[in-house]
Amino acid sequence: IAAGSESIRLPGVPDDPRIIDSTGALELDLPARLLVIGGGIIGLEMATVYDALGVKVTVVELTDGLMPGCDRDLVRPLEKRIAKRYERIMVKTKVTQVEATAQGLRVSFAGEQAPPEPQIYDKVLQAVGRSPNGKRIGAEAAGVLVNERGFIPVDRQMRTNVPHIFAIG
Repeated sequence: IAAGSESIRLPGVPDDPRIIDSTGALELDLPARLLVIGGGIIGLEMATVYDALGVKVTVVELTDGLMPGCDRDLVRPLEKRIAKRYERIMVKTKVTQVEATAQGLRVSFAGEQAPPEPQIYDKVLQAVGRSPNGKRIGAEAAGVLVNERGFIPVDRQMRTNVPHIFAIG
């Protein structure tokens, strides 16, 4: 079983075609200004691509540094390099509101590095993680357990609770 995953959508963010996830980011409809919500690996990967293509990129990350969970000594050189290239990087900052307007996506922030006034972006990339699709595939019909988060528990040999059914986890 390989059920895949889907991008997590932030609560309160409007349903607007200018608000994209990592799949939508691959379509490369280049905006003038892009806000990347999430300074993890996926968000920074997409930010790097868009920056290289001439887009003004801003990254906002809720935690105190980019790529949470990674060794800070390894992340610092990356932060230093992209800080020179990107329009802005805001850590310890969260998005409090996104409003779809005719002029663009009006985004408000809160936190240590938050700008005092809402900012207007042409597109917003939500890159705050993914959630597994385990609960969406009906695995229980085959007797396969799916945990509360949507993962399918497996043993070291990738067997599910049903010995002849294997899963990626």
